[in-house]
Amino acid sequence: MAPTMRRDTDDAAPDSGLAGPAELRAAIEAIDDGLVVHEPSGRISQWNSAALRILGLSAEQLQGRHPMDPRWRVTRHDGAVFPAQEFPAMVTVRTGRAQSNVVMGVELPNREAIWLSVSSRPLSGSASLGFAAVVTFRDITREREALAELRSRESLLHATLDSLPAGLFVTSRAERRILRHNRPLAAILELGEREELLRTGVLDAQGVAEHLRTLVQDPEAFDAFQARVVAGAAQPAEAEFSLRDGRVLRYQIRGLRDELGEWVGELHVVEDVTTRVRSEEERRTLDRRMQDLERLESLGVLAGGIAHDFNNLLTSIVGSAELAALAAPAGSALARQMERVLEASSRATALCQQMLSYSGASPAIVLRLHLSDTVREAVHWLERDLRAGVRLELDLAPQLPPMLADPAQIHQLTLNLLLNACEALPPDGGPVRVSTTVVHREPADFARAALAPSLHAGEYLQLEIRDEGCGIAPATLERIFDPFFSTKFSGSGLGLSAALGIALRHRGALFVESAPGAGTTVRVLFPPAPPAGGFA
Repeated sequence: MAPTMRRDTDDAAPDSGLAGPAELRAAIEAIDDGLVVHEPSGRISQWNSAALRILGLSAEQLQGRHPMDPRWRVTRHDGAVFPAQEFPAMVTVRTGRAQSNVVMGVELPNREAIWLSVSSRPLSGSASLGFAAVVTFRDITREREALAELRSRESLLHATLDSLPAGLFVTSRAERRILRHNRPLAAILELGEREELLRTGVLDAQGVAEHLRTLVQDPEAFDAFQARVVAGAAQPAEAEFSLRDGRVLRYQIRGLRDELGEWVGELHVVEDVTTRVRSEEERRTLDRRMQDLERLESLGVLAGGIAHDFNNLLTSIVGSAELAALAAPAGSALARQMERVLEASSRATALCQQMLSYSGASPAIVLRLHLSDTVREAVHWLERDLRAGVRLELDLAPQLPPMLADPAQIHQLTLNLLLNACEALPPDGGPVRVSTTVVHREPADFARAALAPSLHAGEYLQLEIRDEGCGIAPATLERIFDPFFSTKFSGSGLGLSAALGIALRHRGALFVESAPGAGTTVRVLFPPAPPAGGFA
């Protein structure tokens, strides 16, 4: 039990209301906390100088004041009125029970509000007569303001982290426990039921890594990344991973150091970069398309000019050769030589026509025609020259909508593609399947077409030619539309270039799908003709 205290105003300090030995009074006066003693009646009988300073009262104002005095204006921490019966001093005086660190808001005589942390302890007494109590209190106003500021900053930090598009979490160095994470993390990683484990701190960095490994397309690449992270300790690490659902995530890890430069933890950032990656891919595709267009346009101008001039020369050569052939005796050596000249001139003329078709310089006669009929005519024209074992299998739709096109150019396009397909077959031949139909396409579908033409969504007429030949290697596939590029010894390298030029000139598109040993499929799309009353 605490020593009994008595009033001794002669020995007390000027601002002190303490009685007792001078050494005890001096010790109590030295503390910064306020101290008052309540008699069993509840009235204040003793105090130290700090109590007067904190409460802003004089000794006369404090002497004999009771907790029930209406001059006390006290609130709880939540702003509600604090009932006098529940003051720590009253509880201890009435029951003898100690109270600890009760937060009370007190309005001072100058109307200033302060916050106190109040504790009370019984000194002596009984349940029937009441207990004397010593009450200590300290001003925690600045602490509460600092704590409020800290909480405000903490709330702002959480709001800032939660507003980031990336998911992040911070781990300790030793146990790699997740000390903090933001809200987007669970959504980006699709944690599902594991989100509760993350929120409660059960899920650690290793658990997150194991979950992420199940999402990536290449788990071995993810394992290699994790191994580099472990080996590099606090060194920064970064990698991008394609997920099974088509998304792309960028995973960054940075070591965290304290003010002494010691490694204390890690910052993990997981960002969904799918949109950026796709935008970059689209930009690269567009750049390649523009480069291809510029290159092919330049080559087209060159080829068209050469073909035009060369065609004029051929006209003179053919005319002279025909006159010489007429003058030569039948069966003579000169007649045979002129026949060979005319054959060579015919092939040269056909080559010029291919060059003109590629460059777009050949004149076009646009008619309303049916694709299946034009394809069938080209097939019949080619069948007589097929080598043994080659079979043309037709599946031509009979009721296709008409199209506006140059019949000669569509005939030439079909022959070029058929010849390529037949020449790709093995020596013992095989089938070449030719079909026509109507398909629906969206603008995005044309991104895979040669030169990726910008075409609108809608119905298109499709010509498909499929062979079971040797297929085309990826490196070769990138160049098959280059003029004069050919993998055949006797090829001109203009067949596919001319076909592409014809397709684009008719506001269509040309697709090629192939792989070594898997054959090749070529699809050409043409827009149907607009309605014309009574004419089909």
